[in-house]
Amino acid sequence: MHIRLQERLQSLKLLAGLAFFLKNPGSLDSVFAVGNSVKDGPLGDQMMRHLLKDPQFKGLVKERWRPQPIDLSALKTLPEGSLGRCYANQLISQGITPDTLIDPSPVDSDKDFIVHRLKETHDITHVLTGFGIDGASELGLQGFNLAQNRSPLAVMLIFGGMLSALQNDEPLTPMLRALAQGFQMGLDAELVISRKLEDGWNRPLADWQRDLNLPITIV
Repeated sequence: MHIRLQERLQSLKLLAGLAFFLKNPGSLDSVFAVGNSVKDGPLGDQMMRHLLKDPQFKGLVKERWRPQPIDLSALKTLPEGSLGRCYANQLISQGITPDTLIDPSPVDSDKDFIVHRLKETHDITHVLTGFGIDGASELGLQGFNLAQNRSPLAVMLIFGGMLSALQNDEPLTPMLRALAQGFQMGLDAELVISRKLEDGWNRPLADWQRDLNLPITIV
């Protein structure tokens, strides 16, 4: 009975998170609400087991490595075409500050580390994959995240994005193509979150993409 009650409560959290996302599809808060609804359940545990099978990521988790605070003004001084410069340009163009992307809560467990790492690398992965911020590109990125991380959040956001498109009578073909492209990219690439990306801000974006087996984008 106790297990069934937990399952029902988890299902209610999932539904509440998804409902908030559908009402606020462009909001970071809505994405984080969906993420919080799945991280403590069995789907979150399954994702953690999947990620810890990667030796490099497992070493990163064991080390409890954490990136240095992000200074966008400093990243803007890096060479054109570097990962850090491209990342800073993207955040500034969207009016986003690093403070909104970094979780200040402590990292006390493997699951905490994974949740933090997925959140803080979201926009870096945007840059590395070349996916933009329009609806189809966001779906492509979630396809990538699903293939790479077995992310339940990605499943929920894909579902929410497709449902929102149907409700608004938007064309599905661009979204489905982006989703398929992102999923295949995720299968082909090295595990992005296993790398200390922030220690290589000054490296050319193309070098990172070659190392990770990602398509080279023109910046």
